[in-house]
Amino acid sequence: MLNKKEETIIDVLKKEFLKRNNPKDLKAAIIGKIVELSPLTLQIADGNILLTEGVELEISQWFRFRCNIDSTGVLSLGVLDDTNNAKSIQETHSYTNSACQMPSAISSLASAILGLRDELLKLKCVLQIGDFVVINSLEETNRYILIDKVL
Repeated sequence: MLNKKEETIIDVLKKEFLKRNNPKDLKAAIIGKIVELSPLTLQIADGNILLTEGVELEISQWFRFRCNIDSTGVLSLGVLDDTNNAKSIQETHSYTNSACQMPSAISSLASAILGLRDELLKLKCVLQIGDFVVINSLEETNRYILIDKVL
């Protein structure tokens, strides 16, 4: 058993962590509301503070990547039509004239494609005025980064 004057490794680490020069102005995640799209402008603190893209607000690369998913609209429009058409194919064997199992296979494949399309579309992120987003502060005072859209 340790007497009260002996320090454990936990006590030493605790003291060292407390001595670090931690920034004082870092804030927890903040919810902002979009008030303008170009340049992207958010309001925080009950609308009392406006953050503008390129001035106080940066946008994370991951968020930019997400916003560009399906920017052409191909996944949104074409895939659904193509897979619905594939599901309706009727096929018979040329030798026996019996029903072919290929439509079942095509239907399963079409369902898998639709599932993938839906997952990709969930990643897509189109911002509109009034949407809420999550931002975090950077180490610099009064600089923020947009992390994600609140769904």
